[in-house]
Amino acid sequence: MPGTDHELEFLLSLDGAEFQFGTGYVVKIEARRIAATQARPHGIKYSLTLHDPTGRRLYGIDNAHGIGRGAEHDHRHVHDGRKARRYTFRGPAALLEDFYAEVRRILQQRGIL
Repeated sequence: MPGTDHELEFLLSLDGAEFQFGTGYVVKIEARRIAATQARPHGIKYSLTLHDPTGRRLYGIDNAHGIGRGAEHDHRHVHDGRKARRYTFRGPAALLEDFYAEVRRILQQRGIL
């Protein structure tokens, strides 16, 4: 798996964390070790989501299920009418960087940041 052990340990340490931004926007992180499979070859099950003040998910990156006919489960959910899109997992640090870059963009677009 790309990345270093300390990156993975940091991601795993965030399991169950919730961070509030602005007026009720919340980031939720779930990350745990699992047996590596064809669908999850990196041996991690993860879900990183951004929710609005009503609790509606605005954005997320997870590997909970596959999309299309692909065997890999890594994908993004963008809740603006588009379907889930593939996400290329490049390691724990890149996952967090990619997620927070989109969170920042969404919150700036909404005038929160």
